[in-house]
Amino acid sequence: MRLMRTGSFLALALTAGLLTTGFILPARSASDPLKAAREALNRKDYDSALERLDAIIKTSPGEASAYELRAVVQSYRGRPEEALADFDRLIGLGTGRDRPDLLRRISLGLLADLLSHDQEVVRGAAVTALAELGPSDARPPLIGAFGDPSPRVRSLAIQTAGRLGWAASIPSVRNAVGDPEASVRIAALSALGLSKDPTAVPLVRRGLTDQDPIAQLVAHEALVRLTQAQPVRPLLEAARDFSPAVRGAAMGILGRLKEPSALPVLTMGLHDPDGSVRSFAAGALGDLGNPSAIPALMEALSDEDPYARNFAAASLGRLKARVAVSALWGVVKDSDAHVRVAAAEALIRLGEGEAALVLRGLLKDPDFGVRSAAVGAIARTAPARATAFALEAFDDPAPRVRVAAVQALGRIGGKTALPYLRRALLDKDPTVRAFSAGHLGSLTAGRNRKTED
Repeated sequence: MRLMRTGSFLALALTAGLLTTGFILPARSASDPLKAAREALNRKDYDSALERLDAIIKTSPGEASAYELRAVVQSYRGRPEEALADFDRLIGLGTGRDRPDLLRRISLGLLADLLSHDQEVVRGAAVTALAELGPSDARPPLIGAFGDPSPRVRSLAIQTAGRLGWAASIPSVRNAVGDPEASVRIAALSALGLSKDPTAVPLVRRGLTDQDPIAQLVAHEALVRLTQAQPVRPLLEAARDFSPAVRGAAMGILGRLKEPSALPVLTMGLHDPDGSVRSFAAGALGDLGNPSAIPALMEALSDEDPYARNFAAASLGRLKARVAVSALWGVVKDSDAHVRVAAAEALIRLGEGEAALVLRGLLKDPDFGVRSAAVGAIARTAPARATAFALEAFDDPAPRVRVAAVQALGRIGGKTALPYLRRALLDKDPTVRAFSAGHLGSLTAGRNRKTED
């Protein structure tokens, strides 16, 4: 994830996020200053809205509706401090404590503002976090992200649409199979394949002749998912292609499709001369789910490439390979810290709860990527212990680790997470604020996402 046009999507977001949730109060006279402030907000004239609301509150400091509306205005201005201050004033008036809907609207406003950020990584974080809000709130701001100048952000927007089940129903996603950037075309083909919508078949077939060989493979995968009649032989042949990138991509696809005939090809891939291909093969064997691969994966734990060792360890955990417990305990002493994370996570999946101590030790690793991975691993495998890990990582100096902490708390959910997610809305790093807004919006909507395997 690494300016966005402020078009009509903000107006649409306001309509979806305010009007449909009953936020707009019954119409008053045209001279009503609160009504004028609402109209200014709907026009995205935040300064005028704020000026009117400040005047109302100055003369009527007990006007709860003005604080509520001002909190939303401040969120769309990208001012979480002011938005939450008004939320707290509502609590003081006795009307805010039971208003999770307002926290959700504040979260939506903050994400809408971050979608216009000048940094690609921030817009990417915001568009990814939109998926947490759910269909009722995420669609309007997401529409604008499909036109982002960054291929990375457009790809992430397509992935978010796929996660929410909209890929085949959004023209921008369907049209993205012709995007000039291969990464965007690949994202669109993949999302359309997962949509299970037969109307996407003609669009996906175009990908079979794409100039990018990886896009061709993804189109083939999508057609298998859409029709269940597409032969897998081209994928098996691609797994032997001269290009390491093509071989690795083909192996990854065969694993995701759980193609039984791919076992020999994937097992052979563990001995490929290219380390990246061996890594793809190791990960694909975990996706395939065939326990016959366990001996070969145990052998791959000693591969010279740390990525191959990493994926081999992870796949052994996913395959519930109890026979590999002793070997994995040896791997938690690997020279590569990321491999140690993968081995500890696999051991926890296999019932070796004490491996959580390995992950706790890795929270002190000098590499922020390792610290982040350790938080994510414990959140996926041991939610009961994850809260303590997440809170310990909440003040980490690296934004990436704080993002991992926010995501862990979002997965865990519950009342314990809410105050910490709210606090993270004030983080100095905008990517942390983005993910916090997404998870806070999800929890306040009752969409507590369970830990993903």
